[in-house]
Amino acid sequence: MRRSGSHTVFQLLRFSPRDIAADEEGVGYPDCSRKLEDHVQGQDVISRTGRRPVTHTGKSLLNPARDLPLLLLIRDATFISRQQLELLIAGRTEEVNYDCRNRRLARLVELNQIQIYPQCFPYPGRIFAITQAGINTLQVAGMGILSVSADTETLADVGQVPHFIGLNQIEIAARKAFGIRQWIGDRQLKSLNIAANRPTQKDYDSIAEIASPSDSNAVIHLGIEYERTIKSKERYAQIRKNLDAERQIQGLLYFVDNETNAVFVSREVHSATVPVGVVIASQFQSNGVDAPLRVVQDRSVVRISIQDYLTSIRRLKLQ
Repeated sequence: MRRSGSHTVFQLLRFSPRDIAADEEGVGYPDCSRKLEDHVQGQDVISRTGRRPVTHTGKSLLNPARDLPLLLLIRDATFISRQQLELLIAGRTEEVNYDCRNRRLARLVELNQIQIYPQCFPYPGRIFAITQAGINTLQVAGMGILSVSADTETLADVGQVPHFIGLNQIEIAARKAFGIRQWIGDRQLKSLNIAANRPTQKDYDSIAEIASPSDSNAVIHLGIEYERTIKSKERYAQIRKNLDAERQIQGLLYFVDNETNAVFVSREVHSATVPVGVVIASQFQSNGVDAPLRVVQDRSVVRISIQDYLTSIRRLKLQ
């Protein structure tokens, strides 16, 4: 572990899905394309010399360079809308044509790699989630994670669709507002915590590594929580205790849907070790770093901008 001032720099972000996958049986092959082809050919697939591999019904095999990035994004998001997928896939694949991606998604559904759920109001479009077969494909390709596998009986609770779709919206807004170096989602973080010697004190919804607003060469590690429903005071007391022992992040942002929840959470969740900011999600999506948040300072809840909150975290980190 490296140390910066009095804070331990978050080392879990140094892991990658392939590092984790290497610990799983049958995962971590050096030739992803070849092994993936062998895997699919084991399911009644015939490969013709000099042509694209096809199944016995004439359907194309998975294309590792273009299908795997889609499967990874859908798996890591747990649930994701078509619009969100388009906004978050940028930079992860060479395929940029919207219609081609639509056809690719339709084929992944046909191959039972992903499944479709109905629209989640107020977000437009259908919802996608990975299947056990899709999880298995990623494992064979050396991209498995410890938190979910093809043997996982229930991959996700459909009742959590609004939570994960809302969390995706927060990530989209964060990528516009912050200089995001790395974003570790729910499933990835759970997997890293399983493997780590020093896991985070809590499985946060996400962790973002962002460039400091005052020094682009410095980074801040932020925990991200999307609090759709209010928990009990006893549960928040346990979270405060966990935060006092946390050494992997420098700040924690709680996103809520309305003013009432913002007032309540800001009073219940605070820590001298990890400053907690409470933000209304819609205000963050509209105003970015200029959006107001609530944070406890000198035992009182005050309102400051996200920009000022990040600056205060940077000063605390240097002490």
